[in-house]
Amino acid sequence: MHTKPTYQEQERELAKIKTQYKRLKLKFDTQLKAPKKSTNKLEPHIDDYFLGDFNRFKQLIKNSFDMILLMDSNGIQQYVSESCEKILGFKQEELMGISVIEKMIHPDDQESTKKDFFDMIENKAHGGAQYRHLHKNGSWVYLEAYGTNQLDNPLIQSVVLNVRDITERKQAEQRIKENDIRLQNLTAAKDKLFSIIAHDLRSPFNAILGFSELLSNNPKDFETDESKKYIEIINSCAKNTLVLLDNLLNWTYSQTGELVYKPENLNLSSVFQDLLETSNSIAKIKNISLRYIQSEAIEIYTDVTMLKIVLRNLINNAIKFTNSNGEIVMYAVRNQSHVEITVSDNGVGINKEICKNLFNISTNITSPGTTNEKGSGLGLILCKEFVEKIGGTIWVESEEGKGSDFIVSLPLYKAL
Repeated sequence: MHTKPTYQEQERELAKIKTQYKRLKLKFDTQLKAPKKSTNKLEPHIDDYFLGDFNRFKQLIKNSFDMILLMDSNGIQQYVSESCEKILGFKQEELMGISVIEKMIHPDDQESTKKDFFDMIENKAHGGAQYRHLHKNGSWVYLEAYGTNQLDNPLIQSVVLNVRDITERKQAEQRIKENDIRLQNLTAAKDKLFSIIAHDLRSPFNAILGFSELLSNNPKDFETDESKKYIEIINSCAKNTLVLLDNLLNWTYSQTGELVYKPENLNLSSVFQDLLETSNSIAKIKNISLRYIQSEAIEIYTDVTMLKIVLRNLINNAIKFTNSNGEIVMYAVRNQSHVEITVSDNGVGINKEICKNLFNISTNITSPGTTNEKGSGLGLILCKEFVEKIGGTIWVESEEGKGSDFIVSLPLYKAL
């Protein structure tokens, strides 16, 4: 397998050719001063030497993994080596006589590339640049160019550029960046997991164990109403712990890729009815009204399990931050391509600074509910992850003291 020659190897090869050229030129100049008879005998040999060197140089340029470009002071390409076809798909004649910066370079890279080029001309120096060049198939190729200003050289009168394809290197760099972000997210996820296990998952059990021991050890010491109160606390703690465990498991499945997206056609009304049945018992503890306003029948194509997990968490969050005797309303509005599902409450609301980082796992935003309910902050993070998995977006609109609207936008139909 052939490897690409390095810049140093190519420079050494060019240096050899230059040396041979100088030697031949010296011979030629010497023979010019000799009698005409001798010159006539040498002319065929000199032609052969020059032709051989020219062909050798031509093959070197043709088979190079890099491109050689000659550009004038206006950025017009005067010469492009044949290797351009291997790198860019264009033939030589298609790239000559054009302003390559304006016509072939990615719009986002044009300004910086133009600056680098004209800096090299003004300073009569050398320099380099990286940019994306259009391939004939319509894709973009990452190139690295190193140039030297030879405009004042009477034999060249151009800016000479050596250009190399660095697409694979750029793709590798992008993968490294993505892996770095993924690693940071995993580290944040690990820290969040340990925090939940160490605190949020233990706290409810302390309450459950404490009150249950009181009731079991001294049942006769408590009046019926007092016993009922303790039992309700135990029941509430158990339900909240179950919700947390469900979220923890679902989040773990999401992180490990075990939770597979399985979309299907479903009616939103049936989803809301199921949610009302499962969430009403929690809302009743605070005497909160939970209802769904149906304006029209809406069908969507999505994963019903993931959607229910998202909406259940939004409802639980609304219950947590709504005062007793408050109200939570759910409704959906459809447009041509999407449906917006809103869970609206008249609770305590959220300030703008907290809203910015509400769905960010790296920020530990947790606050007690209106009756001092504890929370892990995992529910809303889970909502964001699952909404994105089913092709949607989620955001919050809120004002302190005036409640919150959590909105989920989902595509109505299967993506083509």
